[in-house]
Amino acid sequence: MRFSSIMSQNYLLAPIQECPSEFLVKEVKLAVLGTGGVGKSAMIVRFLTKRFIGDYEPNTGNLYSRLVHIEGDQMFLQIQDTPGCPEIQEDLPQMLDSLSGCLKWADGFLLVYSITDRHSYQFIQPLFLHIQKMRPDSKVIIVGNKGDLMHSRQVAANDGLQLANELGVVFLEVSTSDNYQGVCDVFQYLCKEVSKQHSYGRGQRRSSIIPRPKSPNVQDLKRRFKQALSSKVK
Repeated sequence: MRFSSIMSQNYLLAPIQECPSEFLVKEVKLAVLGTGGVGKSAMIVRFLTKRFIGDYEPNTGNLYSRLVHIEGDQMFLQIQDTPGCPEIQEDLPQMLDSLSGCLKWADGFLLVYSITDRHSYQFIQPLFLHIQKMRPDSKVIIVGNKGDLMHSRQVAANDGLQLANELGVVFLEVSTSDNYQGVCDVFQYLCKEVSKQHSYGRGQRRSSIIPRPKSPNVQDLKRRFKQALSSKVK
C-alpha cells in the first residue's frame, strides 16, 4: 500500500501547526536530504508517529511540523522532506543549486544514504561540502539507513564512520523498519544540537551589544571649556 492511500486513513499527522509564541517554545528547523529511495520519508514518519510505512509516492518536498518534548524542552519542530536527489554525476551541480532555498532555511541537516546503495553513499560528501559552503554554522548528522538489509549491504558501517570522522560530524546506522528508538535518537540528537546552538547564539549576540558609553568626567569638560574660551580671547 502506498503512502498516499494510507494518509487518508489518518495514520499520520494533524495539519501543519502554527508556531506558538517564541517565549514558550524553541523553534527547530531540520531538513532531510539524500538520493531517492534511501528512506527519508519513512524515517520522518517513523519518528513523528512511531509507525513504519515502507512505500511512498515520490514527494515534491513535504513539510512536517509538530510540538515535541525533548529532555524537558518544548520545541516547535519543522522537518523538510526534500525530493530525492539524482545519482547521475552530471546533474549534481544543478540539483545542489536547487536545494539552496532549503539549505538557507534549515538549521540542522540529516544526510541519509542506504547501506544497500553505494551511489547514495557517494553523494553524501559533495552534499555536505555544499551545505558547509552555504551554512557553515549548521549542524549535520550522517545516517546509514536500512540497517536490517544486511544481505544486500554495499556500504560497510566502517565506511560511514570513516566518512563522518573525515567531515567532523556524527554518524549513526539505523533500521527505520525494525528500530524506532534508533530513528528517534537521530532526530532527538540533532534537535538538541540545534537548540544548544540557538541558545549559545543568543548569548553571543547579547554579549556583542555595544555597551552604553560611560558618563563624561565633569572636571574634564570644565577644563576643555576654559581652554576653548581662552583660545578665543587670544
